[in-house]
Amino acid sequence: MSITLGTRYGVAAILLLALVNISATCADPLNDKPKTISRNIQHTTVAKTPKIIRFQRRAVIPSTSIQSPQAAPQETKQPQHSTQALAKQVTTQASSKIALTRHEQLLISKAKRYFEQNWNPTTGLIDSVQGYSHTTMWDVASGIAGLLALEALSENSKQVTEFRLEKMLDTLIELPLYKQLLPNRQYNTRTARPSGRFSHTASNGNGWSALDLGRLYIWLEILARHKPLLAPKVNQVKSKWLLKHAVHKGNLYGTKLTSQREYFRQEGRLGYLQYAATGYQLAGLNVKAAFKCDHLDNVELNKVNLLIDKGNLPFFTLDPYLLYAIEIGNQQSCWNQLDELYQVHKVQAEKHNKLIAYAEDSLSKTPWFLYNNISYQGAAWQSVSHSGKSVSYPQTFSNKAAYAMSVLFNGPYSRNLAELVINNSARHNVVPTGLYANGKTNTAYNINTNSLILVSLWYKTRNKQAILPPVKQAQDGDGAVVISTQEPLNE
Repeated sequence: MSITLGTRYGVAAILLLALVNISATCADPLNDKPKTISRNIQHTTVAKTPKIIRFQRRAVIPSTSIQSPQAAPQETKQPQHSTQALAKQVTTQASSKIALTRHEQLLISKAKRYFEQNWNPTTGLIDSVQGYSHTTMWDVASGIAGLLALEALSENSKQVTEFRLEKMLDTLIELPLYKQLLPNRQYNTRTARPSGRFSHTASNGNGWSALDLGRLYIWLEILARHKPLLAPKVNQVKSKWLLKHAVHKGNLYGTKLTSQREYFRQEGRLGYLQYAATGYQLAGLNVKAAFKCDHLDNVELNKVNLLIDKGNLPFFTLDPYLLYAIEIGNQQSCWNQLDELYQVHKVQAEKHNKLIAYAEDSLSKTPWFLYNNISYQGAAWQSVSHSGKSVSYPQTFSNKAAYAMSVLFNGPYSRNLAELVINNSARHNVVPTGLYANGKTNTAYNINTNSLILVSLWYKTRNKQAILPPVKQAQDGDGAVVISTQEPLNE
């Protein structure tokens, strides 16, 4: 039996909210006094760990609401960030900024509008899908990324950016945690209370997503290094969250609480697993098993050899490879196959005279979230729900994935990808999600699309330097890349 860990899709009604556009703009953050959230909640103890079974990731779907859219691990001491140490590291920036075109500036304006319309001044959290007042830790990371990018792209002032980030960090510090251990997989962005199943019980929800937390820890590290004055609050967040409980035998483990029992199972497949595990490395945890490549298969697609995961629900999209390249760097390793995936897409587009970009994305119709897989259980170019069920109306072009590829690679094909994203967005107030196979627009306006557009352009202006300032990297005896902080940071 396989159970899907949820965090971004979940109860079937959610993404009707994806069609939502909030008509009211956010209040001026500088005129709103920060409010902290404090709660005294009693929790139950953690259930005894059941027999370990591998399973795959998040699944969160919101409740229905429609508005009309506008056009036991080996543990090391967790690194603590000192303001002085980080101030030195932040000087590692691109030597010269790359100028952006008028069309790129228009994309930035559209993506910025998403953040303005969906930011919640009470908590500092940003809605994951337009009008859907819930978020996951993956989406919180996208919020941090987008806010930092907007300042770097000269769209928001330093004052506004730091106000909003501090508000968000204050909320994260006070989050009611699942069984007093780690964040639940979903929270209400207006109240910062757990949402989803068992959210009103002593457990504070139904478990955590190890993958979502890994992505968030990458962006907490980036935040602390780019904003040294906020590093103490980043440390406060990390000190309250017991991340070691999401690691078992050197791998990532998530929890799912049901009415019968609490499940504790391995989470993450090829690409997703290694990307998220990088966040755990940065937190000083031993996740060596997550980077092993000895249980993978091979498949040939468009005369390109690809690695595939043999686990259940082996979702295989561009997302983790693109995120890793832009945030950390496109280093060689046994698992990283971004260059091969780009080539596969390029050949496929040439064969059918149609641009494609297969990624995970929110959906403007049921099942509200799709994994658009390059290969899935022996079949190429398969779109499935979070439970692995095939759908008859796949999304074949992801705007965020296409645009990320366009800044990572050079040539006519990458330029064509960027142009199509710009054309897709022309009639929309914010950047839409992508295109269905029939050419119609997927209007599930969401934070991950608009955030990655912003971060991709930030990456471009940095002369294509990774967003995370340089960190120590080495290869272990198995050839896996080991990442740690660049230098010991004072506590």
